[in-house]
Amino acid sequence: MPTDPSDISATSSHRSAFYGLIGSGLVGRDPFDRRSFSGISYYFFKECERQGLLLGAAGCELEGWRKWQLLALNYHRQKALWRMRYYLDSRYRGQLTHILARKLPRDQRIGTLLQIGAMFDGGELLQKNAYCTSYHDGNIAMRLRSPYGARGFDERRAAQALAYERKVAQKMDRVFVMGDYLAKSFEEDLGVSPHRIVNISHGANLDEIPMPDPHKNYASLEVLFVAVEFERKGGRVLLPAFQRVRQQVPGAVLHVIGTRGEPPADLPLENVRWHGFMRKEVPAEAAVIENLYRRCSVFVLPSFYEPFGISVSEAMLYGIAPIITGDWGVAEKVVPGVSGLHVKAGDEDGLAAALHELLSDPAKAAAYGKAARQRGLDHFTWPAVVTHLGHALDAMHQEPPLCSLSK
Repeated sequence: MPTDPSDISATSSHRSAFYGLIGSGLVGRDPFDRRSFSGISYYFFKECERQGLLLGAAGCELEGWRKWQLLALNYHRQKALWRMRYYLDSRYRGQLTHILARKLPRDQRIGTLLQIGAMFDGGELLQKNAYCTSYHDGNIAMRLRSPYGARGFDERRAAQALAYERKVAQKMDRVFVMGDYLAKSFEEDLGVSPHRIVNISHGANLDEIPMPDPHKNYASLEVLFVAVEFERKGGRVLLPAFQRVRQQVPGAVLHVIGTRGEPPADLPLENVRWHGFMRKEVPAEAAVIENLYRRCSVFVLPSFYEPFGISVSEAMLYGIAPIITGDWGVAEKVVPGVSGLHVKAGDEDGLAAALHELLSDPAKAAAYGKAARQRGLDHFTWPAVVTHLGHALDAMHQEPPLCSLSK
């Protein structure tokens, strides 16, 4: 185990081994921090290391006077908009690229880089005749189309951010994505050749794949909702819908985990258990999360915008019947009528009907839950994802790198 996991320089015998990069306060500054990239970075790079694909990894964030200067230049009284303007400023992203250039080891041959997201320009960091790749859960085009990602963002800044990500994407020998919805966006919005886009899916952020519970109680009437961003995840639609279901299923209980602060005072909270923000790295809190995954028979995520929803994959592996938004990338996870149900974002009637359908029919919930677990095992584990990645990198190495063709 390296002394500093955020900047390792290991050796690997795998011919397609790469050096990993991550950067920014938006995505994460440490590749092995469990908070980076919504928890994905830690599990992804650890599995790459285990399979011999990882030469090393480094991350960064802008600090000092340059950070404060750019924050001042992008100031807006709305904090969320100020944050978005700062992180999507091409000057900020240029600074990250410059910092990462100094972090790359110059005393070893790095034939392939893999960057998380597009917060910097990995194509500018390549050694001679090297390959550049990236891994994404979304992109700026999807974000700008979402009702939550672009609120108040002016057209000039949006165009600049889109141009930057298009420039970065077109330098990539391979763009690895988590689903077909995102693959289509990279092709149509950012101009990347379909040949260079590979859907490798993503894994669930679990240290171990949970063993199946042969005695799981699908008549428990307990529903789980995981949401750090309560409104974006559909919380204001879910709570009234749940109260309507309680009129027919009075014993139903809704568990809400992930949201900081007190529950909204203007929403009905009967039979709602508000657990607050919880961290998997804290053993006592992790035990509560696992217990809820074990107990609940239905998982719900009626998001207005949801690129992939890691919590859905976790719920599926615990054998919970999922009800999710039938739009955006997350919709690919669930086959409606087979491994769960789709609902339309913002549709309180449809959400109430879906909750009632599963809470009133334990046999159907059990069938969906078991099918969801199998689908999770087939598509949403990190060993499977990284194996797919390795094969895709091997195939890429049969072609000359893009940087050698442009000279």
